[in-house]
Order: sequence, then C-alpha cells, then structure tokens
Amino acid sequence: MDDTKTSVRQQPGLQDYWLLIVLAFIWGGSFMLTRVAVAEVPPITLTAARQAIAVVILGVVALAAGQRLRANRSDHLIIFVSAFFGTALPFGLITWGIEETTAGFAAILMGLMPLMTILLAHFVTHDEKMTVPKLLGVFCGLLGLVVLFWSEIITRTDSEIWRQLAIMAAAISYAVNALITKKLLHLKARPMFAVNIGWSFVMLAFAALVLEPELPANPSWVAWGAIVALGVFPSAIAALLMFKLIARQGASFFGQINLLVPVAGVLWGAVFLGERLSYNAFVALAVILSGVAIARMRFKSKYQPIEESTS
Repeated sequence: MDDTKTSVRQQPGLQDYWLLIVLAFIWGGSFMLTRVAVAEVPPITLTAARQAIAVVILGVVALAAGQRLRANRSDHLIIFVSAFFGTALPFGLITWGIEETTAGFAAILMGLMPLMTILLAHFVTHDEKMTVPKLLGVFCGLLGLVVLFWSEIITRTDSEIWRQLAIMAAAISYAVNALITKKLLHLKARPMFAVNIGWSFVMLAFAALVLEPELPANPSWVAWGAIVALGVFPSAIAALLMFKLIARQGASFFGQINLLVPVAGVLWGAVFLGERLSYNAFVALAVILSGVAIARMRFKSKYQPIEESTS
C-alpha cells in the first residue's frame, strides 16, 4: 500500500494530536541531544554516525514492509539533491552551530523554517504565491529575528553570531528541501527516505574523513547514548511517524508541528540542560510562532455558498 494514499480522511482525533505532540517533542529533543553529543564528538562525524544508524533502521523497515524504490534516473537525482539540502547540509550546520549556542536558542531559530518556505515558494512556484496572511507571517518572522538578535545588534558583538547564522542557514536549507520533495510525492515514502538518508550518510562520511580525520578519543557513554538516540528517534522513528500522520490527516494538519517544535526544544533545553534564555528570546519565540500561525490562516469569502452534506 502506498504510504501517501488514504481512502476517506476523517476529522483529526485524539490519536492524531498525540502523534503531532510526540513528533514535536522528538524533533525538539534533537537540539538537546546534539548539544550533549557535540561536546565530545566533532559535528560532522556525529551527524554521519546518527545517519548511519537511521539508514539501517529505515532500510530494515522498508524491506520488512516488502517495499522497493521504483524510481527513474530523474527521481534518483532529485533524491540526491534532497539528501543534501534536507539532511546532510542542515544537520551539519545545526550540529556545528549548537557547539556554542544553546539548544533552546537553536530551536527558536529553526522556527523560521516554514516562513522561509513561504518566501521561497513565492519566487520558484506558480501555485504558492504570497498572500496577505503569508506576508504578515514573514514580517513577524523578520521582527522576531530583530528581537532575538537585539543584544548583538546594540553591542555589535559577534562571539556566537556565525554559529547562529549557520543554524539560520539550516532553516533555509530545510525550506529549499520542502520545495524539492514536492517532486518525490509519487514515490513510496519508506524506501525513498531510506535511500535519501543513505545518500546523506555518504556525503557526511566523506566530509568527516576530509575535515575531521582524527576520531574522538574515547567519548563517554553519555555522548554515545545521545548519538544513538539521535539516530533512532529524530532521524528514523520520527520519519516513520511523520509518514503515518501525513497519510492519516494530510500535510496541512502536519504543518501545525512548526508551532510546537520550537517550544519543545526550549523546554528540553531548560529541563535537562538547565538553559535559561533571556527575556528577548521568549518574546522572539512568541513573535515567530505568531508569524507561523498568521501565515497559515485562510480567509473565506463572505459570500461563499454553503455546501450541504449528503448522506
């Protein structure tokens, strides 16, 4: 059965909302886990290791389901490009950025991803043009950035700015990939994602050999545990849950997760790492999430006819 097809879509139920919340906390927790692991393992090596774990899990799941990737040469090229922009590049940038940036701060920056997608879609697609709510949402996102970086703006310090810009670049990379993957919706999700993650591992492993040739000396069990958890949960299990949720309720319902992941990331960092964000960081979080919510608004015409349901 195709992962992306359902017969009759029902109204979201309790299970759907629980899946959404679980996914948000899994992805939100990835910032905390990365922060723990990158203290002992170089960022590219760490990212390659988590992808190696994920590709094994997803490959086994696809084989167990009896699914094979039936893709032409063009599809494989798009999968390769998606692997770069959707996993290899952003995972590497986020991991490098979190070396000197709190997990909560990184989660807030990643909240910009859906707004960046809206902005890019206006210029590269013909069916997702800018609307007033989307424009207001992007404006809120930019305003949130000003609030978030206000202390750096007034003091002109740049001690962490490059790390923070790397995480912002990761959000843009995710936005680019969101547009790329529209061309892969006709493929079966599980084998496609397994191949996608496989390519990202190859890219990252090569980069690690070139840029980080010396392996870390005896990482602690805490670092290894964080790497395994990153591979099992955010990279593999979350992908499977995402497919299930989109199949049940569609991409629009799933899009609400963009409001939850930054909040979850801040909570993980505060509870388990003792991070305390500044007042302006929380204001920025509220402004950026408001922008995402506004951009998702749909206005119906006052004179739109009402369709009667038939049984």
